[in-house]
Amino acid sequence: MPVPLAPYPTPPAPALSPSYTPPPLANGSTGGQSQLVCSGCRNLLMYPVGASSVCCAVCNAVTAVPPPGTEMARLVCGGCHTLLMYIRGATSVQCSCCHTVNLAFEGLHLI
Repeated sequence: MPVPLAPYPTPPAPALSPSYTPPPLANGSTGGQSQLVCSGCRNLLMYPVGASSVCCAVCNAVTAVPPPGTEMARLVCGGCHTLLMYIRGATSVQCSCCHTVNLAFEGLHLI
């Protein structure tokens, strides 16, 4: 006859000071995270600030994180509608999926 197993006791939740608010980051967020597009599957990846590379949980591709202070911009590819991220100031961006060359207009926000 099987013996019923008792569930593990639930550990108490850590107490955080309700008055603590993390300082805002340079981009205005307080989460301590940033985001970039995976170099393999093009999914949007979240990563902690200070990381040098990010491994995608979907395709296991390792994407290098741009150096701190690098301003990134985004656009949607005109050929396959994939989200592309590029260093702000570029005049054109080639899609790694369909190889379409997209013009990058400064100040035009498609997303």
